[in-house]
Amino acid sequence: MIGVPIDNVSMDEAVEAIENGIHEGGFHHIATANVDFLITSIHDQELKDILAACYLVLPDGMPLVWASRMMRSALRERVSGADLVPKIAELSADRGYGIFLLGSCEASSEGAAEWMALSYPGVRIVGRCCPEIQDLDEMDHERILLQIEAAKPDILLVALGSPKQEKWLAMHSHRLKVPVCIGIGGSLDILAGMLRRAPLWMQRQGLEWFFRTCQEPARLGARYLRDALGMVVYMALQLAASAAQKPGHWMNGVVMEEIGSTTILRISGRLTGTPVANFEEEARLAVRTGRHLILDLARTTFIGPDALGELIHLAYTAKKYQREFWLTGLGPSLLRLIQAAQLKSNFRIAPKASDALRRIPATEERMSIESGKDWALCRVGGRLIPLEREVAAGVCRQVLQMIERRPHEMARDHREPVAQG
Repeated sequence: MIGVPIDNVSMDEAVEAIENGIHEGGFHHIATANVDFLITSIHDQELKDILAACYLVLPDGMPLVWASRMMRSALRERVSGADLVPKIAELSADRGYGIFLLGSCEASSEGAAEWMALSYPGVRIVGRCCPEIQDLDEMDHERILLQIEAAKPDILLVALGSPKQEKWLAMHSHRLKVPVCIGIGGSLDILAGMLRRAPLWMQRQGLEWFFRTCQEPARLGARYLRDALGMVVYMALQLAASAAQKPGHWMNGVVMEEIGSTTILRISGRLTGTPVANFEEEARLAVRTGRHLILDLARTTFIGPDALGELIHLAYTAKKYQREFWLTGLGPSLLRLIQAAQLKSNFRIAPKASDALRRIPATEERMSIESGKDWALCRVGGRLIPLEREVAAGVCRQVLQMIERRPHEMARDHREPVAQG
């Protein structure tokens, strides 16, 4: 939707995904996106890239749900940060997961923590930090990170406001040892009672923005006006481009071809609904096993919003695994759709698959070992080889021993005289 992938999940599915992320370990970034996210990301490539990399992007606003219905790819429901945080508190009370609150003012942070403790006895708030309001490059990042590391939370709730909270999390994604990190905007202010929330009937009718504007007209009035106008203009462009796609005579299908280290998927017919799932499995497998990927869309007659979201995720996955990802063979109507959906900067595009093949460099094989709490894998180029964690640790020890021995062996070889024949 306007260049941002929105996950079509219910509140219960979002909570389940959070718990799965905790069990997996690693780093899982979740964003609660509203219209402001979409409009800001049009002119903020960094934010757009961050949202493409997120574990989940939740629809925090009824306008997103309405827009999805107009696109005939309806989101099931709104999943707002203010509704998600109480669910997380309930999950913490039931499972014992630790929560760290970062951001907002001291009164809101303390008030929200007290509300959670009263509403969900047993909730584990393992730490709070309320840094002063500063630009991102002026914050004392080390002090904040040390507090989080000392608390060892399972869930980090970041209330620094968007896009600052998303950029802060992306900046420290390699340092944070917190399985699930969620940007929650002004949710702590609402839970603490510092901001009143709109009545339920206004929330259901999508009028919460009006209620909030009445509370904070100076801060929110101009922003909401800009967002509303932007949503109307950019959604109209995307809807018009989608409607202009011409139906073709090709039957739906995916044909795979492998050339060297590259997989070409030739997609025929309409790419929406069930066919998306069929090609998604092939495409992700190709990238994760170390292959470059070309999608030949010369016979593709229609790309739905669900397919556009999957293409965004594929582009990010390819970048993550250091693989090339190309779209080729796009006709005029598909090119207009990519441009109207604000996605031209996300993809590399070539007229033909052969043109993309010529531009893909020779693959350089690199090896690394990655591990979590109960898993490990060896990455060779883009290929992933599962390992037992103990085996991975043994391999690392052997490499370290070789590195330590190497200087001594070189010095010994330098000292030993060469035998004369």
